[in-house]
Amino acid sequence: MNDENTESTTLTLGQTLKSSREQANVSLEELAKNLKLSVLQLQRLENDEHQLIGPATFVKGYAKSYCRAFNLDTAAVLALFPEPQETVKKTNMQSFSRRTEKEAHDSRLMLVSYVILAIVIGSSALWWWQNSTPLDEQVVTQSLNSFAEETVAVAQAEPDVASNSLLEQAGPDESIDDPTAAQIMEQQADTELDVAPSETSNEAQNDGLGTIVMHFNEESWVEVHDGKGDKVAFGVKKAGYDMTLSGHLPFSIVLGKHQAVDITLDGEKIDISSFPKNRLAKFNLPLTE
Repeated sequence: MNDENTESTTLTLGQTLKSSREQANVSLEELAKNLKLSVLQLQRLENDEHQLIGPATFVKGYAKSYCRAFNLDTAAVLALFPEPQETVKKTNMQSFSRRTEKEAHDSRLMLVSYVILAIVIGSSALWWWQNSTPLDEQVVTQSLNSFAEETVAVAQAEPDVASNSLLEQAGPDESIDDPTAAQIMEQQADTELDVAPSETSNEAQNDGLGTIVMHFNEESWVEVHDGKGDKVAFGVKKAGYDMTLSGHLPFSIVLGKHQAVDITLDGEKIDISSFPKNRLAKFNLPLTE
C-alpha cells in the first residue's frame, strides 16, 4: 500500500514546475517576463504538452530556465522528462520519405529539361542545314574567275561567228567586196535576227542546244550542268548579276534562292515559283511536267 501511494503521488515534469511556481506565489505573466518566454509556452510546459512546444532540446532548455528561477534540482527535474523515442523514429521516416519524393521530382524535372534541350538543338540544326550553303571560299573564287574568263572568251568569239554567218548567207555567187553592200547585208541580217528570235530558238532546240539567261535579284548560289554532264556554272552570284549560258539540252540546275532569280530559256521566261521556299531548288531545263 505504501508503494502504491508513493507511485500515485509521483509528480510529472510539468506538475513539479507548476507546484514550485505556485509555492513561490509567482504568476505566469511575471515568470514569462523573467524567462523571456510566452505565457502559452509556460502553460504547455506545466501541462506536459511537450510536442506542442517543439523539439526535446527546446523543452529541456525551457525546463532548465524554470529550475534556475526557483532554485530547483535541474538533474532531478529533467529525469522526469520522457524520452520521445517513437516520435523520433516517425520523424526520421517521414524525413526520408520526403527526401525520396523530392529526388524523384528532381529526376523527372531533369528528364523534361533534357528533352526540351534536345528538341531545341535539333530544330536549330535543321534550320541551319536548310539555310546554309556549304561552299568553300577558295573554290567559289576559282569558279568565279574561270566563269569570267569563259564569258570574255565567248564575247570575243561572237563577232567572228556573226561574220561567218553573213558569209554563208551571201552564197558563192554573191560578192560583198562593196563596203556599202556589206553594210546593207549586215543590217538585213541584224533585222532578221531581231524580227524572228523564235526561229533561231527553234533551230537551236532542234540541234539539241539552248541558251539560258539568269538575272539575280539577290545574292544566290548556283550550279549548272549541260546535257553532256559538263559543269558550265558554279558559285555565288551577287544581286544584279546577269549570267548567260549556252550548251546542250537539257540543263541540270541547282539554285540556293530560286525565288530571287529570273530565268529565260531561248528567250522564253521560265516559271519556277512552284518550288518550295527556303530550300535548294533542283530542276532540269526544259521543265518536265
